[in-house]
Amino acid sequence: MTLNKEQFSKLVENYASHIIEGLDNDSLQMMVFDLLHREYETHTEEQIIGEIEELYGEEVATEFYNDVTVAEVS
Repeated sequence: MTLNKEQFSKLVENYASHIIEGLDNDSLQMMVFDLLHREYETHTEEQIIGEIEELYGEEVATEFYNDVTVAEVS
């Protein structure tokens, strides 16, 4: 059996929907966290700080940055 690109995409959508429907909120939150964490590990520091600044402002980016740099000093 070989699916074309459109059929394969629909199969993936159906499977993803099936998985999501079976998750409780805690499991869904953990899955989203894992996916975001895995994705952001591929970014540079500059990309992440830039995105935080763009979405949440420079103050939040500075707060996040200070949280991790101050934690290392302690």
